[in-house]
Amino acid sequence: DDLRAQLRGLVHPGFLRETPFDRLNELPRYLKAMRLRAERLRNDPGKDQARMLEVIGFAQALREASAQGLAKCAPWQALRWALEEFRVSLFAQELGTREPVSAKRLAKLLELARAG
Repeated sequence: DDLRAQLRGLVHPGFLRETPFDRLNELPRYLKAMRLRAERLRNDPGKDQARMLEVIGFAQALREASAQGLAKCAPWQALRWALEEFRVSLFAQELGTREPVSAKRLAKLLELARAG
């Protein structure tokens, strides 16, 4: 379910128009990370689930922000793209991240986004 939701967030009607150019360049890496995750999920679903627990709270916060019409605001966008990098770091570490990312950094970005 998480992979499907992630894909819908990355590739949807209008995504070419809405996605910042610098992030469009990262799209192939994000998609490759998703493919690697799907392959590994078959071999070790428990490991995937454990890593997913690190992501779920941030993903839920972004869904809630989107439902409230806030997701396009700069602080929420910063969290959104940092979360994509965090997913790469968790599920396809060998692909590398664009910037340093951790759960602690995401928590700080979430706090800033919620502060408005």
